[in-house]
Amino acid sequence: MGQLCCFPFSRDEEKISQKPIGIRDLINEALRRERMGLQSKVKQIKELLLKPETQAKIRRELFEGRFINNSNEGNDVDFSAILM
Repeated sequence: MGQLCCFPFSRDEEKISQKPIGIRDLINEALRRERMGLQSKVKQIKELLLKPETQAKIRRELFEGRFINNSNEGNDVDFSAILM
């Protein structure tokens, strides 16, 4: 009887009082987690592209590509303006 003051409900009774989780709630939670994961990856990619050494490598490759293929006029890209 002394335990009843500390634990008024058994574990089964406690579960009944909680709001049931529907399929829609499970789907929304899964989508939210997926979205958060993708947003994290996008953030990492943006940070990588904004690093000076990465931008230098990209510019070098684009510059070398101009000698091979002069038909691409849009190779001057300011990554900081695109990613912000």
